[in-house]
Amino acid sequence: MEGERKSLDAEALEIIHQRPIETPLIAITGGKGGVGKSTVAVNIAEALVQSGHRVALADADVDGPDDHILLNIPLTSPLDVTCTLPLIVDAKCTRCRQCVDACRRYALFQPKDSSPILIGECNGCETCILVCPAGAIERGKKIVGKTYKSGMENLTLFTGELVPGVEESSFVVNAIKERVFNEAKDSDIIIIDTSPGAHCNVINALKGSNEAYAVTEPTPLGVHDLRIILKLLQILHIKANIILNRSDLPGQVDSVLKTYDTNVSVEIPMDDLLMKSYVEGVPVVRMYPDAKSSKGISRLSKEIAATYIK
Repeated sequence: MEGERKSLDAEALEIIHQRPIETPLIAITGGKGGVGKSTVAVNIAEALVQSGHRVALADADVDGPDDHILLNIPLTSPLDVTCTLPLIVDAKCTRCRQCVDACRRYALFQPKDSSPILIGECNGCETCILVCPAGAIERGKKIVGKTYKSGMENLTLFTGELVPGVEESSFVVNAIKERVFNEAKDSDIIIIDTSPGAHCNVINALKGSNEAYAVTEPTPLGVHDLRIILKLLQILHIKANIILNRSDLPGQVDSVLKTYDTNVSVEIPMDDLLMKSYVEGVPVVRMYPDAKSSKGISRLSKEIAATYIK
């Protein structure tokens, strides 16, 4: 489509993809929910562990994290994620209304002859604090989520979880990545499981990735949303590959491959053994290593290791 952005400029890309550690970062993503993205992420991580590698798996689908369920391990070592909550000091307030006028969320209301009060959903942007000429707004804190760190053998799972009913999910995504970068420095590789879609939180999760695998299925809905996530990866200048789950369903992705100059790295057919392992909360590559799905995922994990793990 004419006028569509195909990539960010070099300076913006350099800033977006900065990260404090050199550990390879592989993203498992997808435009559509329910295509098996988390199942694939968990099994790639497990297959890498079986090959003797130390793996950090980050569940950045903070609205509904479920990697710990697929691995059947508890969430441990919680840390609160907070954002700024403005606290107005009445004794300092001059009733100038600059904070009220600056708030794009209309979260502040100023009654007649009174200091402003918080009545709406504040997203912690701190604009009100910046514009207040009297320094009458202090930084309070609001808990918007938690991060967790759970371990089993050579696999460390980092999980972000948003408090139900709040909107500040980006704070939790950023917090889980920060915790991974701080606490997974000894890992050989980081696998990040993004939320589905192409929204801001997916972008936050993808930033800094060496490569991304878009999980999809060959249905019309799957192909439609695959185009969207591949377009985003193109804009972010992240190398994209496709994992075709339920590959024996009717449909095809050939036209998408040509448009975005990518390929299908692995096809995972419908597999009863995969479903059984899913129900048991055990990765299929561990529970049924000879299953059709396990062989494809294990082969892909070996390719990833050969490329990124020294």
